[in-house]
Amino acid sequence: MVVRSLSITKGILRFEGPDKFAYWRRFAMLLTLSVVIATMGMLRNSGAVVIAAMLVAPLMTPILGVAAAMVMGWLQRAAVLALTVCLAAVACVLMAWFMVYVADVPRGIVIPDQVLARTDPGTEDLIVALAAGVAGAYVQINKSELSLLPGAAIGVSLVPPLSASGVLLYFGEPAEAYEAGLLFATNLGAIILSACTVYLVYAARSVVFSKGKRKLNFTASVFVALAFLVVVVLQLGKSTYNRYLETRTEAQLVEAIREWADPVSVEIIRIDVNARRKKVDVWLIVDLPAEAAYKVSSVASQIPEQLRETPLVNVLQDELGPGYLAIVRYQSRIAAQVILGTDNVQQAPDVTDVTEEE
Repeated sequence: MVVRSLSITKGILRFEGPDKFAYWRRFAMLLTLSVVIATMGMLRNSGAVVIAAMLVAPLMTPILGVAAAMVMGWLQRAAVLALTVCLAAVACVLMAWFMVYVADVPRGIVIPDQVLARTDPGTEDLIVALAAGVAGAYVQINKSELSLLPGAAIGVSLVPPLSASGVLLYFGEPAEAYEAGLLFATNLGAIILSACTVYLVYAARSVVFSKGKRKLNFTASVFVALAFLVVVVLQLGKSTYNRYLETRTEAQLVEAIREWADPVSVEIIRIDVNARRKKVDVWLIVDLPAEAAYKVSSVASQIPEQLRETPLVNVLQDELGPGYLAIVRYQSRIAAQVILGTDNVQQAPDVTDVTEEE
């Protein structure tokens, strides 16, 4: 049983088959197609197309090969495969950048949501990657469960973060491109460690209990992988904390703005807080009284007196503190409540009150 189990792990390790050149040629072709599909899908903001790129991507197999080589104690093989994966990742970023460059996409347009969705990694992404790595390794050992492989490929999302990184570099967003690369690094480290665990449990337990160079190599490789993942987790922890801080701050700003505006109706269109860059983006619509439509005066004089007494920037500074860059976009509109069939025109109710009644 042990011999058979070890042969399974060796089979996973030698995934190229007898003709290595043919395998790597096919690998390059599928990787290129995956980058093309992912990049075009993100530019078109199509989640379905991006999912298709995940299914085509061939990166999962060599990553599982790294885990198998670590379990078998073959450090040179593990290092070669790890270097191959890293070079393939760099090639994906460059290909995505080159495609957007050749397409001459205007840099002034809004970055698609499918690209930005890969720029906010957190600890939950690590958990997903660990689970996907377990699923991928389990399928490699139990060929009867091949139906699970597409789900593992979709869950782990290897090529889309790399394509997003290339697109963001083209748009001049290196910080966001780094975040997308961090998501790929998270998936890479988590898959390797979770796959090692599966191989040890199902196929190569004797390696851990053996003595000599093989066990030493296995221990050293796992230590390196753990150190890599610790660095990634520290970065993810920081990103997760920033996201929590931003969400909490945005909720506090909503309440502070409503208190500042009361009883004047102010609709909050958007509040975006970036804790890392210390930047806040606020979009508001201020309701002017109905009679303002018949007055010839400046917009400033039409704004209710309550809002002029305390500037909004003071409210933002009280909540955020000094040092933040605040971008405030607001516009005014005439708001009235009319009883149809009569001349009864009143001030419109607050937007939040209307929403709650609905």
